[in-house]
Amino acid sequence: MAKRVPAGFAGDLLLWTAWLYHVEGLTQNDIAEELEVSRQTVANYLNEAVAKDMVRVELRPDILSRQTSATALAELYGLEAVHIVPTPKSESQLFKRLGHAGGQVLNSLVRNGDTIGVAFGRTIFRVGMLMPSSNQPKTTVVQVAGCSLGGSDTSPEACASLIAGKLSAECVNLFAPAYLSTESLARDLLAEPTLQRQFRLFNETDLMIFGIGELNKHTRFYLNEEYFYNDDLRDHYMKLGAASVVMGRFIDAEGNEIDGPLLNRTVAIDLKTARSIPIRLAVCGGKDKIEAAAAALRGGFATHLVTDEQTAKRLLKAKK
Repeated sequence: MAKRVPAGFAGDLLLWTAWLYHVEGLTQNDIAEELEVSRQTVANYLNEAVAKDMVRVELRPDILSRQTSATALAELYGLEAVHIVPTPKSESQLFKRLGHAGGQVLNSLVRNGDTIGVAFGRTIFRVGMLMPSSNQPKTTVVQVAGCSLGGSDTSPEACASLIAGKLSAECVNLFAPAYLSTESLARDLLAEPTLQRQFRLFNETDLMIFGIGELNKHTRFYLNEEYFYNDDLRDHYMKLGAASVVMGRFIDAEGNEIDGPLLNRTVAIDLKTARSIPIRLAVCGGKDKIEAAAAALRGGFATHLVTDEQTAKRLLKAKK
């Protein structure tokens, strides 16, 4: 027989059991010892307390809201999975939070022996910095865009090398400029057997992780530190309808590649091949990314998304 219930609970054994479990945080084993009954009896008491509406299990509103937004985003953009983190107060905290979450998701998706395509950017660099280390020696990490896109700590070669190191994987860097000065030079370079072998790896890629670049009047976009660093090129692409940059390529609001001056001078994975990769993880967030992220999602570049709560809400308003 169970021990006496405290007077404050009016002799109600079910209520006392529920209090010990849900309020005081005791385990079922602890409660069984306290009441001098079996653990199964405690489990029965707890189930009965729920059945009699003594206990109501509710998710915190903020957690429920994130889950609801994730489900709605996945349905709206045809995604397999969406992971939403709380939006912090500062941009630096946002990059850190997205990096942590993106690294965790990437680590959960990788299987030893996979070929992983890695793009570039501040967010992807932080994914590499903050993702947990694991031993995937049969895995290959492939850089999907040419070198010198962005600063040294956000470039494709830095991002690919960092993620490969965290996975103990082989890294295949794409040692060619991201953008070349002429179309003829690009054709000649892409005809080289070494680069052709690397590009064939893109067709064997199992998983790709990429960031999404915004394109607006506040964006300082530089393609190659010794070749471009001006606003004219950015403004030209904006006039052509560019809304986003994915994997070094410019796309419009519907996800179509822009036929601009860099189209045939780009050394990067082509967008048709990118879309054919089975798992495509996009990591992005922030109020400046809404138009760019919506364009990339409409274009079908992602199967999985890691973002923050405020960005998710805004993306839901950016209708397809």
